[in-house]
Amino acid sequence: MDSERTSGLRPPRYGRSGLSPYQQLVQQVRHALRLGLLKEGDRLPTVKEVARQVAVNPNTVLKAYRELEHEGLVAARPGSGRS
Repeated sequence: MDSERTSGLRPPRYGRSGLSPYQQLVQQVRHALRLGLLKEGDRLPTVKEVARQVAVNPNTVLKAYRELEHEGLVAARPGSGRS
């Protein structure tokens, strides 16, 4: 199965959206939640997987995941990643 379809994440579009890459990732996860593409309890791809898939620094993905966690949209589960 295509990993982009399963995660709902696309490579950031530098300069076109007016948003930084981490903000674009946050926006994409929010959108996937609204559309029901991601549901409560679904595991998000690992930081390394997303960084490789969308060609950004892992710190960028981590920053996006931390913001989503701060907003209560995802929760880190020790030993099993974020969901």
